[in-house]
Amino acid sequence: MLYIEPQSADAAFHFSVEEYFMTRAHADEAIFMTWRTGKCVMLGCNQIAHAEIDIRLADKSGIQIVRRSSGGGTIFTDPGVLLYTVILPLPYRGTNDVKRLESDYASGPVVSALRGMGIEARAEGRNDITLNGAKISGLAQYVKGNRLCTHGSLLFSANLDELAAMLKPDDGKIRSKALRSVRARVANISPLLPGVEDIEDFRRLLKINILEEQTDDEYVLTADDIARIEEIRRLKYANPDWTFGHAPKFSFHQTKRFAAGKVEIFLDIAEGVVKSCVIRGDFLGVTPIRGIEELLESQPYRRDAINRVLENADMSRYLGGVTKEQFMECVFPDER
Repeated sequence: MLYIEPQSADAAFHFSVEEYFMTRAHADEAIFMTWRTGKCVMLGCNQIAHAEIDIRLADKSGIQIVRRSSGGGTIFTDPGVLLYTVILPLPYRGTNDVKRLESDYASGPVVSALRGMGIEARAEGRNDITLNGAKISGLAQYVKGNRLCTHGSLLFSANLDELAAMLKPDDGKIRSKALRSVRARVANISPLLPGVEDIEDFRRLLKINILEEQTDDEYVLTADDIARIEEIRRLKYANPDWTFGHAPKFSFHQTKRFAAGKVEIFLDIAEGVVKSCVIRGDFLGVTPIRGIEELLESQPYRRDAINRVLENADMSRYLGGVTKEQFMECVFPDER
């Protein structure tokens, strides 16, 4: 396993490092990377920026806004948050891939590492790691080619009040979890590690506990690596078109929240045919949702027609735990 510790506080750079190693470099190697950022809001790949964050406050406060390539919800990071990435060759195929990947490479190793430090963490919900009922970490994944990227954040000494101010959870999510505020749901790890002086000490402990008996070959990015990474950054992760996107044209709009995440559908329907389709939400698929959008486009807006084109689609790869039946509820809300 290669260990990488890039020297940058730019989240767009780190997401570009991920994509570089997912597509262009060391394709047969397992990679573990730890990283930190300045103040930053990270959007899931299927979310609408203006609906998730206070953009005016972010601009006023000098907070970076980036969009990652994985699904899930929006998170806030600052220098008190330690982020990590695991990139692995993808050996699994089939309908149950997503569940297998989540159990093997998402919360399990991180929970074990934290427990090795004496922190009684546990996996909970779709993608959270909690401590005494409060969230200390969130994870997300995506697949590109034959590589799996798992990345997550660990709240060590984050500014939790600023975190609460920046994020705008939808009312359905708050009600469904019977929670009063974002601030009430999160906690820092640092008070439980009195012998750990700062976040860099915590980084070293996490590295030791994650890698354990794995080969610890530290890899330093070369000048050529950085040039290629910067190109990805310029074209994608630092590009406002990627970060903010464009408002979808639609004549039909429906949002539903399920246990496995929110699904929001925008359809432009003309003469009974779906002309365009945009699907957004915080669901945890590992494959770009554009595949499902393309299946719906040019189809008659009828339950039998949409059901037929989705028949052979592996919905779990696109929508995580949201089922085909639940998705159809969102497309045809009045036909249950």
